[in-house]
Amino acid sequence: MKVSYLKSMIVAAVAMTFSSCEKNADNIGSISEKPANSLSEVVYPLLGNDMSTSILPKKPNLPDGKLIKEPEHFSKAKIKLINEVCDEYLQQTKKLDISHIQEGKFREQVVNKDLTILFRDRGDIRGEGFIKLSNGPKGWWAHWNYSPYTESEYPTVLFGVDKNGKTLSSFTMLLSNDVTIFGFEIAPNATGKDFNVHVTYNEGNYYRSQTVCEVYQTVSSPSGARLIAIKSEEPFGRVDVFVGPDAKGAAISNIRYALR
Repeated sequence: MKVSYLKSMIVAAVAMTFSSCEKNADNIGSISEKPANSLSEVVYPLLGNDMSTSILPKKPNLPDGKLIKEPEHFSKAKIKLINEVCDEYLQQTKKLDISHIQEGKFREQVVNKDLTILFRDRGDIRGEGFIKLSNGPKGWWAHWNYSPYTESEYPTVLFGVDKNGKTLSSFTMLLSNDVTIFGFEIAPNATGKDFNVHVTYNEGNYYRSQTVCEVYQTVSSPSGARLIAIKSEEPFGRVDVFVGPDAKGAAISNIRYALR
């Protein structure tokens, strides 16, 4: 009698276990079917986010970017491409303060005492801007890069999105005052691949303003963010950045400038 009762209890326990497993499997299936932005945590970079490779060994002597001066009437203006963070660059520039910006909240501009940067083109109807992300599992998880290619290894970043949360393959920075030095560090929203960044520096902060120069630079994630900066005799007030659709957007950090 006791043996029979024990057997029936074991059978019931096994049945309950299988039932529980089936329910858990159903729950896992329903979670995987939800869009990424509905889950409790979103980490960036979004593509290839295997956090076991969050940092790569330091690569010596990365290639410099390419500077193109145009058109002809700017050819005599002295323009210097700054590829690495050096003491001269740090001493001659001021870092844009983003400490007052709330993390994860969509913003269109950063307002400082002497410079405001609007992260969209005038007349833009898509609502382009950015969200602020700290380094870590709920923000920008990947290692940025090593000195002298970046100012810091784990910075807080601004990630380009529109008001609906869609990532941007290109974005504009309109400056409230003309500058002669402007730089920022940038990394793609994807890991394990190199991406070519194209940046134009324009004379004014309007759509058809004359291009002063262009810069081409190669970036990657993790450990592949790069500084893109210029020092120019010709002041400028607009910076257009194109990363390309394959990168699914980009993050920037350590924005520095020197006013005219």
